[in-house]
Amino acid sequence: MGKFLKKYKHEVILAILICIYIAYFITASFLKYDNFYAGRYDLGNMDQTVWNTLKGRIFQTSDDNGVTISRLSAHADFVLVLLSPFYLLWNNPKTLLLIQTIALSLGAVFVYLISKEIIKNKNIALLFGFMFLMNPLVQYTNLYDFHAVTLATTFLLAAFYFLIKRKYPVMSLFLILSGICKEQIWIIVAFFGFPLLLQKSKKVKLLGIGIIIISILAFYYLVSYFIPQALGRQHFALAYYSDFGSSPIQIIKNIVLSPRKTFILILEKSRLKYLAELFLPVGFISILSPLTLIFTVPDLIINLLSNNSGLRQIYYQYTATITPFIFISSIYAVGQAIKWFPKISKKSIFAYLLIFTLIPAYFFGPLPGAKNPSLEMFIHSQKNKTLIDSYLSKIPESYSVAATNNLGAHLSHRQVIYTIPIGIGKADVIVFLLNDKFAQPSLKEQKKLANNLKQNKNYVEVFEKDDFIIFKKRGILL
Repeated sequence: MGKFLKKYKHEVILAILICIYIAYFITASFLKYDNFYAGRYDLGNMDQTVWNTLKGRIFQTSDDNGVTISRLSAHADFVLVLLSPFYLLWNNPKTLLLIQTIALSLGAVFVYLISKEIIKNKNIALLFGFMFLMNPLVQYTNLYDFHAVTLATTFLLAAFYFLIKRKYPVMSLFLILSGICKEQIWIIVAFFGFPLLLQKSKKVKLLGIGIIIISILAFYYLVSYFIPQALGRQHFALAYYSDFGSSPIQIIKNIVLSPRKTFILILEKSRLKYLAELFLPVGFISILSPLTLIFTVPDLIINLLSNNSGLRQIYYQYTATITPFIFISSIYAVGQAIKWFPKISKKSIFAYLLIFTLIPAYFFGPLPGAKNPSLEMFIHSQKNKTLIDSYLSKIPESYSVAATNNLGAHLSHRQVIYTIPIGIGKADVIVFLLNDKFAQPSLKEQKKLANNLKQNKNYVEVFEKDDFIIFKKRGILL
């Protein structure tokens, strides 16, 4: 045992760090769900898609109007279909939160392996694994409900590791898994084909060509045809780039042919702040390896040029496919720095990286001890949550439900679910939890809707306690 620990002490330490990460973020994610901080958007609609798939309604969800439609009308995150068998083990939205946390934590393994391969120093490789687990971008994507795209963080890291190890079949598998996490990831996948073109083997070159062509075609047809066909109109996200055009081809064309306009937009203060938040946790060393940063270009452009400022917030899932390559480029940068500047000690590099890991973790990370930690799930427990869960569990899956967003993830195991204010007058059961500061259209309006329902002859109030109110249609048994 002693010899094993001595030989694999770095791996054992990394395993311990990963276990600590998993324990904390599973606890935090589960408490967010239990205390109704997770919503219909986005945990609920992901959960409904997986649940529907398990019931034989493959990749189906319900839209805002309660109509059962393809999930493809929103995103091509087909990986949700692959997750449905896990519901045979535990038919619960928490299954997705568990999978997300474990998958993200394993990203540290591939960061460590890539670092060890490139830098040839286990101490620095272990530090990079720690940096990944401490990275605010990683932690916030873990805490913000569940998103299929978050799984791509680890899938892309794995694909890159097997690329440098020249294990192309395994690389291809992880590239496919990455691509089916979200439609635009296929552009990133296409970039993996170019290094293969430089190899001597004709088979490898053909694989590279195949990856490039298939990925570009997958992206083009998903965004231009399949998603619009399922949605009944253009991809909703195209509206975020209306300044550049109305179709994917027109937008790409105008971005490329209007470099001045593009750069002026990128240099805006809020966008520069976003870039700083992305690269500060690695001490900005990524700029020493610009070639590997090319993989970040698709999603960086999507986020930086969008008129939706939410895409430039590190608190959401929009950094999920950027983070892997920030780390990969940083690893290569350290490797290059060691070669270029042999007089710089590895201890100095270690100290530099550690400092720039801890500073962002304090100033904008979510952990306890940070300047503004995300602890609402620990310190603001939902009162009467057991009572609320008891009433929600009594609503049959066959009933349609209209619920406030903060209840939606607890009621998504059904074919028809509306998010208040939609569904009032249509749903069999209407449920309010009137404490959501992000309520739509506002908390004040939701309270008004609840009061109006008390006068509605078509509905009967079933139960009310504090902020929780439940109504049913007359004639419905509950």
